[in-house]
Amino acid sequence: MSRKFTTAAAVSMTMALAACGGGGGGSGGGGLGLFPPPSSSASAAAPTIKVNNATVQGEGPHAIKPGDTVQIDAGAAVEWTSTGEKITLRSPEIGASSWKAQLVNGSTQAKPFKVTARAANNAWDINFEVAGGDARNGSYSAFATNGTRQTVALNFDVGTYEWTGSNITAVSGSFTADADQAGTYLFQSSRITTAANTARFRVGQDVLVGAFPFDVTQAATESFATQSFVASRALETNQAGLDGTFNRFGINVGSATSVSDISQMKISGGGTVLVRCTHSTIYRVDNCPAASLKTWNISPGTVVGTWNMVDPAAPADAALFAMARVGSEKIFLISGKLNGDPKTAVFRIGLPESSQWPTGFGYGISTAASWGKVDVRATESFRSAVSTDGSTSSAHNTFATMGSLGPLGMRGIVGTGTDPKSYFAMQGSSIFAIVGANNATTGTNGYLQINLMD
Repeated sequence: MSRKFTTAAAVSMTMALAACGGGGGGSGGGGLGLFPPPSSSASAAAPTIKVNNATVQGEGPHAIKPGDTVQIDAGAAVEWTSTGEKITLRSPEIGASSWKAQLVNGSTQAKPFKVTARAANNAWDINFEVAGGDARNGSYSAFATNGTRQTVALNFDVGTYEWTGSNITAVSGSFTADADQAGTYLFQSSRITTAANTARFRVGQDVLVGAFPFDVTQAATESFATQSFVASRALETNQAGLDGTFNRFGINVGSATSVSDISQMKISGGGTVLVRCTHSTIYRVDNCPAASLKTWNISPGTVVGTWNMVDPAAPADAALFAMARVGSEKIFLISGKLNGDPKTAVFRIGLPESSQWPTGFGYGISTAASWGKVDVRATESFRSAVSTDGSTSSAHNTFATMGSLGPLGMRGIVGTGTDPKSYFAMQGSSIFAIVGANNATTGTNGYLQINLMD
């Protein structure tokens, strides 16, 4: 290693440090101060360097991956400084004679990082080239079936998550890849006490579909249960981009009962007007009886990517929604609480109306907290799933079209024999969803299943 000399007495730390995912030492205040100047008798031997416990030689630059652990031992008290744009430290342990941390790259581009050790008039620069971070890293706006809107930040390089929101306490932890299902990840949390962990998620283009042990809105005291969410980091911010016709599934989950909501709606006028068919028969909105058409005016929300919808005839009938983009597909999302009853959670998801019915495989979660794989075909679907008690199940659904006046991108599902339960399904290029019929006699009211298609 070449030795570099400097007359500078001290160099201040220029990189902000973040202990992502908890743990570690350091100052605990987001940055690390310099240690007192070492005595002139400090060792002039070059520091030893390890990457993931493997010794490397020379000043570098050493090529490393995001999340790799770097350890530098000086052998005597030194001053440490480090610089690196977009590089943060996870679990830093900085002592008088040693420096250790995981290096996390907040960019998808490779970035340089330098650690300098100074002893008296000696200085050693150790250089690293940190490969670009996983393109899936970042923050996603989440809409959950417990009626909350949150933000989840994921880092796939170190396997950490953090849930934040204005009305919740931040929750962080780790996630791991499912060894039995490629592309599925399992949230790890002390909130999960069930026999099987169905708090899982899948990742698509700028979208997540999964479940987490969220607060139970209906509980009198604090409790948690695995509940569904859809999250996006590509929300529509152009009002004219909201336009379109959507098949919409929803649920209201209350303390005593749950209710399903199935309908079609249209946004038009450059994203300024939303019209929905509220008839008990599920019509295409263009075929809906005039008396059953209801109108809301749309305006930008206070948070970019959110939109207010207000009934001009009854201003209390209002909601906040978002439009997520998954490639060229738009997904309508609402998550909130029922006006007048904060214990009733409201969730809505809408997919573009289309005469196409894509087939394929997908994975997702239901409001019964079962995680499963679906095989969607032209006239039927199959699902195999695991429940929180560890039991497995399978289901076979046969599709029926919605008739000449019904939505083209929606199908009915009716049980046969001794099983009278009925559901409805809708399919898009990225999402396949099933909702229980809004009928108290079927026993499926309030059921919702959301799958992310491969």
